[in-house]
Amino acid sequence: MGAKTVSHTKGCHRSLMGVVFLAAAMLLSACSPTPEPPLRIGTNVWPGNEPLYLARELGYYADSSVNLVELSSASEVIHALRSGRLEGATLTLDEALTLLDEDIELRVILVLDFSHGGDVLLARPGFAALANLRDKRIGVEQTAVGALLLDGALDAAGLSVSDIDMVYCAVDEHLDCYWSVDALVTFEPIKTKLLNQGAWQLFDSSRIPGRIVDVLVVRAESINTHPQTLKHLLAGYFKAREYLTDMPDDAARRMALRMALSAPEVLASFKGLRLPELEENRALLSGNPSQLKTTAVGLAEFMLERKLLRNRFTINGLTDSQFLPDNTP
Repeated sequence: MGAKTVSHTKGCHRSLMGVVFLAAAMLLSACSPTPEPPLRIGTNVWPGNEPLYLARELGYYADSSVNLVELSSASEVIHALRSGRLEGATLTLDEALTLLDEDIELRVILVLDFSHGGDVLLARPGFAALANLRDKRIGVEQTAVGALLLDGALDAAGLSVSDIDMVYCAVDEHLDCYWSVDALVTFEPIKTKLLNQGAWQLFDSSRIPGRIVDVLVVRAESINTHPQTLKHLLAGYFKAREYLTDMPDDAARRMALRMALSAPEVLASFKGLRLPELEENRALLSGNPSQLKTTAVGLAEFMLERKLLRNRFTINGLTDSQFLPDNTP
C-alpha cells in the first residue's frame, strides 16, 4: 500500500509540473510578438538607394524581416510592386504618381534624395552649347523625370520640343542609345560611365533644384502588416547614412561593386544628390498637406500636361512619417 501511495504521489507531482510548464509556455507565447512576414523592398541601381544596401552590408538588417530585392530597372520595380510581389520600393515621385493613377494605394515613408546634378543631358563630343541641339536627335526615357530634365534644358537653350527630334530610349538601353543619338537624358551611374567615354555634359538637375525627387514607398496595407519592420528599415537606413558620413572611404568601397563604379566614383556620384536628414524628412512628410504632397500636386499637373498620367485624381494620404526614427541613430 505504501509503495503504491508513493508512486501515485510522484505521478501527481509529474502531472502538476506538466500543467505548470504548459501554462508557463502558453503565457510566454502570448507575450511574445508574432513575427512579421518578410518586407520585400524593390530597387534599381541609383546612388540614393545605396544607403539601404550599405545598411544590409553592415549587418543592420540581420535577423530581421527586411528583404531588399535588386532589380535591373525602374520598370521592373514598378511591375513587381504593381503585381504584389513587393511590399515597397524606391521610386521617383512621378513613378509613385503613375501607380496612384492606377488605383494602387501607396504611402511615402521616406524622402531618399533630391537630384542635384545626378540627372543630366549628355551630348556627343563637339556640342559646345545647348543651342546647338536644334534639329538634333535627343534620347530620353518616357518618364516625368526625363521630361522634367529635358524641359529645363530646352528652356535654358531657348528651344521647345518642336525644335528637336525626340527619341524614346529605355533606361536599360541608355549606354547603347547614346551612340545612336546626338544627346541623351540620363542619370547616375550611367552618367559617370558615359563621361568616362568622352560625353559632354550640357545640363544637369542642379539647375532645376527640388523638381526631381526619389522616395521610398510602401503599399498602404503594409502599414498595418509590417509596422515594426518598417521602423527597423528606416532606422538601419539612417544608421548607414551616419556611417557614410563618418567612414566615407570604407562605405564607398562596400557600395562600389553594386554600382559598378570605383570607390572614388561612388563618392563623386553622391555629389549630384541632396539627401534630406531626419528632421527635414519629418518636415517633408508631416502636416496637412505635407510639403511633399504639395510638390506631388504640382508634379501631377505637369504630368497631365505631358499626357504622362491618364486621369486627374485627388492625392490623399500620400505621406506617413510615423516610421521615421525618434532621433538620429
